[in-house]
Amino acid sequence: MTNEHVKLDRRLNTTSAAMFGLSYMSPLVVIATFGAIAVKTGGAVATAYIVATLAMLATAASYGFMASRNPVAGSAYTYASKVFGPATGFLVGWVLLLDYFFIPMVICLLTATSLSTLDPDVPFWVWVVVVSAMSTLINVLGIKLTDRVNLIIMVIQLVMVAMLGYLCVVAILHVPGAELASVKPIMNEHTSWGMIMAGAAVACYSFLGFDAISTLSEETVDPRRSIPRAIFIATLLGGAIFIISTYLLMVAHPSLTFESIDTAAYEIVGQVGGETFKTVFTVVVAIAFFAAGLCAHASASRLLLVMGRDDMIPAKPFGYISPRFKTPVVNIVLVGLVMLAAMKFDISTSTAFINFGAFTAFFAVNAAVIALLTRNSAERKGRLALMIVAIFGAAFCGSLFLSLDRLALELGLSWFAIGIVYLLTKTLVLKRPLPRLANDV
Repeated sequence: MTNEHVKLDRRLNTTSAAMFGLSYMSPLVVIATFGAIAVKTGGAVATAYIVATLAMLATAASYGFMASRNPVAGSAYTYASKVFGPATGFLVGWVLLLDYFFIPMVICLLTATSLSTLDPDVPFWVWVVVVSAMSTLINVLGIKLTDRVNLIIMVIQLVMVAMLGYLCVVAILHVPGAELASVKPIMNEHTSWGMIMAGAAVACYSFLGFDAISTLSEETVDPRRSIPRAIFIATLLGGAIFIISTYLLMVAHPSLTFESIDTAAYEIVGQVGGETFKTVFTVVVAIAFFAAGLCAHASASRLLLVMGRDDMIPAKPFGYISPRFKTPVVNIVLVGLVMLAAMKFDISTSTAFINFGAFTAFFAVNAAVIALLTRNSAERKGRLALMIVAIFGAAFCGSLFLSLDRLALELGLSWFAIGIVYLLTKTLVLKRPLPRLANDV
């Protein structure tokens, strides 16, 4: 069930690829984490996002550099394989699969949870099946349809973010003595750099997904230029939205007292916009989650495709592309089935599956840039700034492992151990070489 002559369809431009990554990150995800970061940083939530944005921009620069040299849909798996060899590349890809498999499931869980609030009489499992089926169908029908649906939802998201910002400004200006220009969301007497760095580690979760743009390398026109630009644009726009939104939310509600930390931002939304706006906003958040899941679904299927095409995992059926739809149909359906597991997981457990894989990929790509520039004098020439940026990115991403809870570490290391066993079995305890990477397409 392989068909190497069939290729993915190049239909996307830089803007579409950038919006894909931004949608995966989901600008409205800041609503879910605002309360926790605000309390953790003592109110300096904007600074936490500034630090996180700088760190993720450093990692984005590394992804862009590697994507320009390897225009293949394998993301960190491909980059690590090219620099460190197929064994290391496989292990990076294997750990990344944990991230890419479970992010669609987590987003399906969040979307179904949001939709269930609209009609509590509908069983939760029905919402899970509907979300999974719609995401699977749209992805199967082709990247162009996925792109169109995503762009429409992204416009709605950005409009809602702009409206929230406007309402926050209006609310601030109508409070006697309140100042729009405040230093409290940046630095105040209740915070410290230690607290800010702890908050920045949590804020980095908001950026999960910008790297998935690299999985579109085989469906984007002129990927050596378009993909690096799209990665940088998505990361920069996402960071700007997160920083501005959290700053305005904090100024509009300077107190750290909330009815619930988990719903802190929703409380502020109702405070500045009223209950009607809060209801509309909640519906848009659910739609935004669906768009993020749509993009995550597409990325996971592409990573499986490349690893299958390289025969790192069974080429049948993972390396298959539908001649009719020009999409990896089998992989898309498989990821859709994994999404159904959202019926059995809660949010805290399911998110533990994804953080280990994401941080491993971020660290590996920065390390690949450092190794490549160190070994190759021709590449290193005139790229001292990139080397420094990659070192900063690797150091920061490495430190993120310290923020992982015990469950995330146990799950990640267990999955990594399974990967090692699979690798040893496939290579007869390293006596048989791993397959060489397929040529760039």
